[in-house]
Amino acid sequence: MLSTRISFGRALRVGALCAAMAALSACAPQRSAGVDSGLAVDPNQPVKVALLVPLGSGDPGRERIGNSLVNAAKLAQGDVRNATIDLVVYPDQGTANGGAAAAQRAVAEGAQIIVGPLFSTATAGAQPVARQAGLTMLSFSNNTDVAGDNVYILGNTFQNTADRLVAYAQSRGLNSFAVVYPNGLEGEMARNAVAQAAQARGATVVASESYNLSVDSIKAAAPAISAALQGSGANAVILTDGPTGGLGLMARGLRDNGLSYDFSQFLGMQRWDVSAEALAEPALQGGAFAAPDPGLLAAFNGRYQTAFGEPPHELASLAFDGVAAVGALIAEARANGGSPFSTERLTQSSGFAGASGPFRFTPSGGNQRTLAILQVQGGGASVAQPAARTFDATGF
Repeated sequence: MLSTRISFGRALRVGALCAAMAALSACAPQRSAGVDSGLAVDPNQPVKVALLVPLGSGDPGRERIGNSLVNAAKLAQGDVRNATIDLVVYPDQGTANGGAAAAQRAVAEGAQIIVGPLFSTATAGAQPVARQAGLTMLSFSNNTDVAGDNVYILGNTFQNTADRLVAYAQSRGLNSFAVVYPNGLEGEMARNAVAQAAQARGATVVASESYNLSVDSIKAAAPAISAALQGSGANAVILTDGPTGGLGLMARGLRDNGLSYDFSQFLGMQRWDVSAEALAEPALQGGAFAAPDPGLLAAFNGRYQTAFGEPPHELASLAFDGVAAVGALIAEARANGGSPFSTERLTQSSGFAGASGPFRFTPSGGNQRTLAILQVQGGGASVAQPAARTFDATGF
């Protein structure tokens, strides 16, 4: 496939976003700490940026995500100042083989940095090719297992969300946590992230309960889980499931089986505001979840809508962030000298300005993002705690 050059639910429902988010967290080999790019890049010349996206598979959901990522990358490219980006799109089909093939084409055509892929499987396929060529990768994945070596991930991680939720709960005097999660890799990763965040902040996880992701299984498991939570003394219950999974059904089952609103507050690891049904669910009223800065995200969505005549996919902002970061790194190198994609520059503590707020990369290849806390009430969600606009105002 040729590359493309750009000159600038009460029942369980499964949608494209659910599939995408699950695949973002697919299993992949562990990586070591980040290393400097082995590629010499002249910031005073046009820098060829390879954009790897899940196009070419024929799957409508992946095609929509891929096109939205490309469009968002165009927006960021148009914003770049004091740098010149030559952006080239490489379809990777969202697979390991596709990621490897796309990376090989990008290297052969002179790419100097890779932005993408989205799925961790495709990222794992592209990584060794990029590393051998000395290229840094800014993957859209949220899976820390693919981070490290030459890979930095842009997707919001479970660790980041869990830390924000625990900090918010503690600010309200809640310090005993329970985690309720669906069986499987994604649920287990979310559970572990909560445990790590609680330990780091001196809180306690007093219960951890799982369930199989089906309507019948959730209905059958809810009474026992509710009883266990009531007996644990948890005053905050973190629900790791999302609106396209079993979130509403499990929340309702817990409340219907005696877990009172006064006893425990529900907190969400995923965005509940992507579903009007979730926001209207009686069992979730009073609950809270972590999300990007609503004001900044609305501004980005508005720009995208104006430019392309349709709303962006919910993951599109990751491509904007990746290309914006590349542009900022090149501009900084032009002004101050040195390699634009060195580890020191990539992991600068001030971070980068993203579509939904500041973000920064960690030396291990992960990232930190500022998040707001939104509370559900009356079928809507309003800001209970705003997202910090700089990292100086966070607890990181």
